Amino acid sequence: MDHEIEAFIRDFLKEIREDNAAIFAGAGLSAPAGFVDWRGLLRPVAEELGLDIEKENDLIAVAQYHCNENRGNRHQLNQLLIEKMTIGAAPTINHRLLARLPISTYWTTNYDRLIETSLKEAGKIADVKYVIPHLATTKSRRDSVVYKMHGDVEHPHDAVLIKDDYEKYHLERGAFVNALSGDLVSKTFLFLGFSFTDPNLDYILSRVRVTFRENQRRHFCIFKRRVKQPNESDAEFEHAHIRQRLSIEDLKRFNIKTLLIDDYAQITKILARIEQQYRQRTIFISGGAEEYGVWSKQGAEEFLRDLSVALVHQGYRLATGVGLGVGDAIITGAIEQIYREQGTLKTR
Repeated sequence: MDHEIEAFIRDFLKEIREDNAAIFAGAGLSAPAGFVDWRGLLRPVAEELGLDIEKENDLIAVAQYHCNENRGNRHQLNQLLIEKMTIGAAPTINHRLLARLPISTYWTTNYDRLIETSLKEAGKIADVKYVIPHLATTKSRRDSVVYKMHGDVEHPHDAVLIKDDYEKYHLERGAFVNALSGDLVSKTFLFLGFSFTDPNLDYILSRVRVTFRENQRRHFCIFKRRVKQPNESDAEFEHAHIRQRLSIEDLKRFNIKTLLIDDYAQITKILARIEQQYRQRTIFISGGAEEYGVWSKQGAEEFLRDLSVALVHQGYRLATGVGLGVGDAIITGAIEQIYREQGTLKTR
C-alpha cells in the first residue's frame, strides 16, 4: 500500500478509537452484493420512455420524466424498487468488516438493508432512521445509528426517488439535513461507493463549507483510478481522466481527501488492515484462582488491578472471562483508570 493509504489507516483508526469515525455508504458499496445501481434500476423506465439509459447522466430526471408521463403516479417506480432491492442478497465482506469495527454512525443514500443486517450479524443493535419521527427516538442499548436519508426499501412510497422529492427535501426532511450537517462537523467520514453526484449531499456539504470555511473537518473517500475501457477511444479516455482529476480537486473544497486505488478489492484489504490493527490493541486476560501459592490473595489482586490500570493507560482495550479471583481485579483496575482519565465510564 502507498504512503497515503497507510497514513489514512493510521488517522482513521485514531478516529475510530475516539468514537469520531463515521461511514457514508453509496450504491457502490451494495453493488457487489448483487443489487443494481441507479442506472440498472431505471433501465426499464428509460426504455419505456424511449431513452437509452447509457446516454443519460441525470438519472433523477429520468425518474421524474417517467412520473410526469404517468400523470404523477409513481407506482411503477415503487414496484421496481421493491423488486430490485429485496432479492435477499447477503452483506458483502466490506459490510461485515465495517460492522465488526466500533463505528457508531452510518449514513447512506441506499434503500437496501445490508448495513443493518451486517450489524445484526455482528451482534450489534442498530438504531435505523429513515423518516423524520425516527430522529426523535432512541433505541435502547444501541451500538450504531444508521441514517437512511433517502428512505427504506420496504417503504418505497416514502423514498426519495424523483426530482420532486429532491427539490422538497430540505422542507420535508430538513431534520436529516441538520443531523448530517452536525455529523460532518463533529465526525470524520469515510465515503465508500459514493460518486458525489447526489444533490442533497452537495447542498449539505456546501452549507458546512460556507459556514466553517478553512476550519472544516477532514474526511476521506476512495475512488478507483480511471483506466482506459475496452473499445474506448483515446479522446474519450482523456476526457474521463481529466474529469476525475477535476472532481478530486473539487472535493478538496469540502476538505475531502481522495484515495485512489487500482482495484475495488483494495477496499477490502484497507478495511481488513484497519480491523487487524484495531484488534491488536485488545488484550484478553482470563483465568481463575482459589489458591495463590507464595502470593497472598490481596497481593495477587493488587498486581492484577495495577496491570489493568497500566494497560488501559497505554491505550489498550481489555477483555476478560471474569474468572474467579482474576476477573474482578481486572475490571476494577480498568474502571478506575477510565474514570481517572476521562471522568466518565464508557463501555463498548
